[in-house]
Amino acid sequence: GDKYAHREGEEYRYIGIPFRRQYLESLGAIFNLTTKAVKIADDILTTGEVLMQTDFETTASMFYVREGDGWQPDMVLDDLALIVKTGLGLVVIVGCAHRGIINTLYQAQQLTGVREIHTVLGGAHLVGESEERVWRTIAALKELDVKRLGLCHCTGLPAASLLAQEFGERFFFNVTGSVIEVP
Repeated sequence: GDKYAHREGEEYRYIGIPFRRQYLESLGAIFNLTTKAVKIADDILTTGEVLMQTDFETTASMFYVREGDGWQPDMVLDDLALIVKTGLGLVVIVGCAHRGIINTLYQAQQLTGVREIHTVLGGAHLVGESEERVWRTIAALKELDVKRLGLCHCTGLPAASLLAQEFGERFFFNVTGSVIEVP
């Protein structure tokens, strides 16, 4: 269904893609809708639907889908990431990691059989999350021994500050215009 955001006391706000599929197809777009991982090229694939594997990551309670005349929580099943296998480990590029940055990284490891995660780029969706969740995310990132974190936007400044403090030079706030070299 169509995607909306909703906060207590506010109207439901449409946050989906502003163009209908039929319109995009009329312009030549080709859709490959699947829940499975997709190989894009040698050493490049998508995660497919991200499985919920941690006990501390949940989807945001502010997202809803319209189902008939009512509203249902959006479990963000269409969330995915791009995985690039390199000689130094995985580079994982996320959008907002709505199903959890750690869940996404675990899935990347499981799909590729590669344990080393060299670089993570994108949003970790920690804005507005509890301090406990932020610290558990940091602990999991340390356990995964991620070499470089280029996080941005929905990570939120409080979480980004803690990540910078905990990861030092391994962390950078990834902004528009950043030039990032991958191994």
